[in-house]
Formats: sequence, structure tokens, C-alpha cells
Amino acid sequence: MYRIGRPNLTDAPPWYTYFFALAEGDDLLQALQDNKQEVVDLIASIPSSSENYRYAEGKWTIKQVFIHLIEEERYYSYKAFCYSRDVDVYLEIPPAKDHFANNANAVNRTLEDIAEEFTAVRDSSITLFKHMTNDMLDFKDFPGATIPYSARSLGWMIAGHSTHHCNLVRERYMHEIS
Repeated sequence: MYRIGRPNLTDAPPWYTYFFALAEGDDLLQALQDNKQEVVDLIASIPSSSENYRYAEGKWTIKQVFIHLIEEERYYSYKAFCYSRDVDVYLEIPPAKDHFANNANAVNRTLEDIAEEFTAVRDSSITLFKHMTNDMLDFKDFPGATIPYSARSLGWMIAGHSTHHCNLVRERYMHEIS
């Protein structure tokens, strides 16, 4: 099986290193697969009676956190797709952090269908990365780019970002609902 190693730290903004450190292992495809199971298991452990819980006023509900994971993964995968195809796309920073979550119709969603959507999006991301060559994974030559990225660094960001939010759910939400 094809192994996609860890990213070069110069191929990503400095704040990505925090997320890279959270992503386990030395193979992106395995890290994404393992993290998928971590997220799905965590969602399954939350009682439906707590899916709208928020640990403080103004914070996201549990459902919004997981919808955020899905939407950010779509964003990072799209950006990785563009970079891997030598397409310059100016997407330095996604919309304001609450923009996606506040417009995601979370109130009419269930944790079960959120888990289903997460699985579909993650499987799509794994398939996308699985078929990239090293040249596609590491392309980053866009003159004038203010921040360097590569598809490889964006893939590892997906895994670390999900772990970050799973940790937050365990630390800030789960102790209150258990």
C-alpha cells in the first residue's frame, strides 16, 4: 500500500504544526482512517438527549462541533485538490469560524446523520489523497502566495484538526453529559 509520509513544516503556515503534532503515525492514509473511527466512535458515545448541549453560552452545540469538522474537511480537501492539480486558488483562511456552523441547519440534524455524512466526506478525502503522486502531494509553486501549502500538509491538517476537536468534546462536553 502507498504510504504518504508526514509534511514538511515549511509547506504550511506556522499554526498548522499544532495540528500536525496531534495527528498520529507516519502515514496519512492510515491516520485519516484511524481518525475516522475515533470521530465515529465519539459521536456514537453521545446520548441523543445531549446532542444540543453547549458547555457555555455562545459556544457551539455538540452537533455544531461535528458539523464543523465535516465542513472544514471539505474546505481543506478542496484546497488540497486544487494544489494537487496545480490550480492556484486563493483560500488562505476559510470564512469566519462561526459562519459555517451558524448556517449548517444543525437544529434539524441528528448525530446519526452527522456521523453518516462525516464518514462519507472522510472516505472521499481518503480516496482523493490515495490517488495523488508525490509531485501532486508536494506541489506548492504559486508565485505571490503569502502562505505556502501543499496537498500533503492539508491532508495532515485534516487529521490533526479532527483530533483537536475530539479532544475538546471529551474535555469540555463529555464530563458534563456523562
